[in-house]
Amino acid sequence: MELNLTGAPVRDVQHMLNVISLTHPALPRLVEDGVFGERTLEAVMIFQRDFGLPVTGEVDYATWLALRVQADLIALRDGAPTPLQIISPQFVPTPTGSPEWAFVRTIFSALSSTLNNFQQDPAADTENLKLLQELAQLPVTGTLDRPTWSILVRLYHALVVRKALSSPA
Repeated sequence: MELNLTGAPVRDVQHMLNVISLTHPALPRLVEDGVFGERTLEAVMIFQRDFGLPVTGEVDYATWLALRVQADLIALRDGAPTPLQIISPQFVPTPTGSPEWAFVRTIFSALSSTLNNFQQDPAADTENLKLLQELAQLPVTGTLDRPTWSILVRLYHALVVRKALSSPA
């Protein structure tokens, strides 16, 4: 990939460079327009220089791979988590007692050390969900539905996973 090239792959490179620029201020922020112009060329060259690659300005396989790895590491640490897929596409909201609730209880248990609003008693499952739904401004049903699951997983990632990743080993 080189100067004057256009298309989705260029947009992907621009996006990865923008993600990396969040923690690497030497990289300029780019408009993700899919055009490999002078500013994208400059960002690629700075990335190559700062990450120990040959400074060619071209996005070859080694540069693409390094961009992907760096962007993925930053997304893993700082980005919004991808939803945990324990719920099938045919998912129907479930009452307490179904298999998904083992995961829900585990997450509430992990969150309870940070958020003392949540109770660890299985009898409080519905109340915990209602509280979460209220805080997230979702319809308060006490039922494990997709939006509630998504909020629960994101909260877990933000308060438990990130804390574990940032703690010294």
